Amino acid sequence: MTFPTDVDVAVVAHNGRETLGATLASLTAAGCPPASVTVFDVASADGTAAWLASAHPGVRVERFERNDGPNPARNAAIRAPGGRYVFLMDADVTVQPDTVARLHAALDADSSARIGSPIVVYVSAPDTIQYADCRLHFICEAINPWLDRPLVERGRATRSIGVAPACGLLIDRRAAIEIGLFDERYFMGKDDGDFTHRMRLAGYRIVEPADAIVLHRSRPRGAWLFSYQIRNRWHFMLKNYQWSTLALIAPCLVVHEALQFAFIHAKGHAAAYWTAVAGLVKMLPSLPRDRASIRRIRAVDDAVLLHGEPLVVREDLVGGGFAQRLKRAYDRFLGGYWRLVTGTVLARAAAGPAAR
Repeated sequence: MTFPTDVDVAVVAHNGRETLGATLASLTAAGCPPASVTVFDVASADGTAAWLASAHPGVRVERFERNDGPNPARNAAIRAPGGRYVFLMDADVTVQPDTVARLHAALDADSSARIGSPIVVYVSAPDTIQYADCRLHFICEAINPWLDRPLVERGRATRSIGVAPACGLLIDRRAAIEIGLFDERYFMGKDDGDFTHRMRLAGYRIVEPADAIVLHRSRPRGAWLFSYQIRNRWHFMLKNYQWSTLALIAPCLVVHEALQFAFIHAKGHAAAYWTAVAGLVKMLPSLPRDRASIRRIRAVDDAVLLHGEPLVVREDLVGGGFAQRLKRAYDRFLGGYWRLVTGTVLARAAAGPAAR
């Protein structure tokens, strides 16, 4: 399959010199012309720009002097003049020779789709899934049912999914601008979930072809991210959820927030929690404007987009034995509650159209 001519590639890198060589080599192997590639160097201090000028002079480089996370670079890539699509990817990701072409074919085959999301596997274990068929839990946490399962079990179907990680995404530029781009306030944590959820909220689909694969050089995230993840989750719900949804899930939120408070403080991350609280307070004045932007694009109700399957929580955070049993019990509680509200109060909304 030839590389699509209406696709530009944007690689977002922060101190990615160690992995960029493999990333760019994979694009070359896919037939992507160097002139179609832009590396967005986000305040790297590892000599990324100098190395690119020497080793890849045909690749365009855009430099950001301050590290505000990946979203400003992603938005710059979407706004840049070029073809209909931009393939956004991180600097620790490699594509297979036909990945972008297969994503492009999947979007061409579905007139309501505006994002093509590949299956993400581990570089160290390319037969094992890291992300596939992801959805958003109504409590605003990730549902990733294929985590660490064999790739072969995923099957050959192209699926319509709920949210997607930004390791690699083929994005329709016009639709991305329509929904308001990536939220640059998020820095890290829920940044890709917020963007892809809003694409679904606007009535567009995210397609995941079984034969489109990217390999991710995954590494554990540090505790420094906790404050962003906590703050952004709260803001995500206040910005994107309908007031009726927030009212209906309030009993679960009371339980969840109490558990989160106790858990984070017990693990010694109290400072991250209170930093998140302070950060959310600073964002509240813009909430009326944020919710107005969501009302403008909304085409699908929350009942269609949110789910109640088991949450994904890192095993090192949960622990083993008794803690795992408690988590399974909690998942059953949340799942049962969501089935109750979607089967009664939200039944009509859940039966509504899922796309334009």
